[in-house]
Amino acid sequence: MILVTDPRKLLRAATLLLLTAAVPASTSGQARTSKPSPKPPAPQTAKPPAPQSAKPKAESRPGAISVDEAILLTNGWALMAEGRSQEASARAAKVLAAYPRSAAGIALAVEAEIASGGFTAGYARYESWLGQRLMEEPSIVRRLAVASLWATALDERAEEARVEALRALANDRDEAAHQLLSNAAWKGGMPELRVLASRGNDFAVKALASDLEKGGVNPVASIEALAASGSELAVPVLVKRLRDPSPEVRGAAVEGLGKLARSYLLIDQIKPSLQDPVSFVRVRAAAALFGLGDQSGVDLLQKLLAEDSSMSRLVALQSMASLPDPQWQDQVRRLTSASEPEIRVGAAKLLLPHDPETARRVLEAAVNDPNPAIREMAGDLGVDVPATDLRTLRYLLRSTSALARTRAAARILTTLR
Repeated sequence: MILVTDPRKLLRAATLLLLTAAVPASTSGQARTSKPSPKPPAPQTAKPPAPQSAKPKAESRPGAISVDEAILLTNGWALMAEGRSQEASARAAKVLAAYPRSAAGIALAVEAEIASGGFTAGYARYESWLGQRLMEEPSIVRRLAVASLWATALDERAEEARVEALRALANDRDEAAHQLLSNAAWKGGMPELRVLASRGNDFAVKALASDLEKGGVNPVASIEALAASGSELAVPVLVKRLRDPSPEVRGAAVEGLGKLARSYLLIDQIKPSLQDPVSFVRVRAAAALFGLGDQSGVDLLQKLLAEDSSMSRLVALQSMASLPDPQWQDQVRRLTSASEPEIRVGAAKLLLPHDPETARRVLEAAVNDPNPAIREMAGDLGVDVPATDLRTLRYLLRSTSALARTRAAARILTTLR
């Protein structure tokens, strides 16, 4: 040990010793400069978030649907999409309670009622909403017509009306109806095959023509379908039927050629039937030519008009309905007072597009006729009602006759297409 006696050296040694003890050694044994540890942050009292103002509700433009109504309707249609039609009906009721004249609300209500209770329930809901107003909601009436047609199309008991309903739906481009017709036709269903042919399906036209050649059942119905097809393939088939032994078939053929002649030059094929030995065929030929603007058979029609028989006069007027001038209308109007109820109904139907007030008085009386056949004739107005008379067409959707309902519904779809 070295003894330090110099006070100054002693002071320097003590200072060095103190500094060495205060500085920690590095892993390599070298001293390093320490940095002061950062102070922990002072605790802060959490402040509540600043209150945010409620998001303002979107406003609709003047005249647009309100936001509240839109929300109710959106929820209602969402329920329909989930198959919860009764809940959707309740939602529609809320819409109509707040907005009684809402067309969108009644559309939802009717749709929900159709889904849960069928056409009848939907019709009743619409009629209740409509009340005493005379102006119809065309889109709702159209929806009811579709529902009515589907109800009939699925009713196996109404054979003729069922096929007519499928025809109307298929003509309205309903793919499901077209598929049902096609499936039945390919399985040998003649009514369905006639419908497909009448819509211009070439395969069906050829199949129907082949059936006629083989002497198939109900040739008149097949001829009518071929005439409605508008197909050139139907022309030689109908021309050949002009020589059929049955006058009913010959009459149907000449009438069908009259329809096809609007697209093809067939007047020369029709004229020889004016000399047919049966008056029924001669009149059909005269009517076909008259409708095409050819006067070759007009003398025959004028003779019918001069006869005492009310039926003869009605047939003549039906044949000349393509030119409903004032003189024609006066003659039809006189027949609405005929003693035979079937003549009155036939005349009223001819007059309906031209003098609806007079025609309706006759038809309303016939609806209460004791003869059920007359009542059905009076109710079967579908194709005779003017397209502008939507209210009457809607009323006919509740007819007791399935065929009358179907024809009225089909006319609605055609009118509102």
